Amino acid sequence: MLKRIGCWMVLVLLAGACSGCGVLYTVVKSESKLDRLAVPMTKAEVIEQIGRPDRVLRDDGRLLVWEYSLTARKQWLYELAFCPISVWIGGCIFYPFTNIASEHQREYPYHVVLVNDELCAWGAPSAILQRRRACASSGTAALGSGGMLGRPEPVVTGVGPINRDTIDRYRTMAVMPFVDAGTTPGSGARVAGIMTTLLLDLDINIVERAKLDEVFKEQVIQLKYADDAEVLKVGKLVGAHAIIVGEVQQWERTEGEQVSRVSLAFRMIDVESGLVLFNGEGHSFDATADDPEGLARVIAHRILARFGSQTGLLGSGRVGVNWDLQESSGARYYLVREIRAGLPAEKAGLKVGDRVVACNGAVLSAVSSEREAKRLCQVGAGQTLQLDVRRAGEPIAIALTAEKRPGL
Repeated sequence: MLKRIGCWMVLVLLAGACSGCGVLYTVVKSESKLDRLAVPMTKAEVIEQIGRPDRVLRDDGRLLVWEYSLTARKQWLYELAFCPISVWIGGCIFYPFTNIASEHQREYPYHVVLVNDELCAWGAPSAILQRRRACASSGTAALGSGGMLGRPEPVVTGVGPINRDTIDRYRTMAVMPFVDAGTTPGSGARVAGIMTTLLLDLDINIVERAKLDEVFKEQVIQLKYADDAEVLKVGKLVGAHAIIVGEVQQWERTEGEQVSRVSLAFRMIDVESGLVLFNGEGHSFDATADDPEGLARVIAHRILARFGSQTGLLGSGRVGVNWDLQESSGARYYLVREIRAGLPAEKAGLKVGDRVVACNGAVLSAVSSEREAKRLCQVGAGQTLQLDVRRAGEPIAIALTAEKRPGL
């Protein structure tokens, strides 16, 4: 009898621990963690206080928007209230149980906005919409003919034979770790990471770094001393159609002058023929950044803007909208996630939550890929983009005149 009671007690304790896990989760993921934020605060300090984001919504080298999925401040009370029920189901396994039992206590998105890697605004998207626009405007208010005050537009070049007719041959690429700047170990890996993120934004499939490392070990190749033949061999082994190799020529921060200087170069090479498809390089200095990484991101962004325009992955114009390709009832459309302050989309009246169903008369319902949808909605600088929009179920026609994309 005592043995049976002991078994029941163990089961109850285990179930209670599972339910308690749900309570602990809501405490860790509570929106109250945002109370730790304050201005001024750097990107590194934000990560230290509230952790890394669940999703990066925007990163153009200047404005950074992070999304965190957080629970209500007192959600843990709901978890405790449902303990008599969830303890038998297993609050940990089926967490959050209250997502089923209580509709108003789900996790919600919260945005953190940084400008030049410094905290600017944070909170629920709708609550900080005006503050977020102010953040974006604060970065553009000081713009002159050359760029931001204290941050001249980088000097970049990007040329090569790859174009919109041949880009589809190179659906998968491998970004090799760049060669470090002489005085800064690790700078090459950081630039390679930036390049990977930007290429993914252009809908290029990128070979995972872990797979690259595995092949390098198998082939007993050290990238630092590898020649083009060796890295081309690695590219073939990982299934890439092209590889990107490069070097960081300068990566420094002069503390006395408070100036960062970055210079980098890369080549995109066909793994079969060894032909250089695209050759890009750029350099700049920045009297405002605390770290050269932000400057490196801007340089890489500008070079790849040229690559994207040359290959048809980007239009030469921009309208200032971030949207996601969605599907409903078998039909695809762009859901507007963000409107950038002061740019054509905002001026024309496009709003967050709008559904774009056609661009210049070409419907998105039957597109087969993100790349195909982007091409339908591309626009050149100075050209007009006609959008067929559904807002709250009502059809709306919106015309946008694109601005020239930075870096072109």
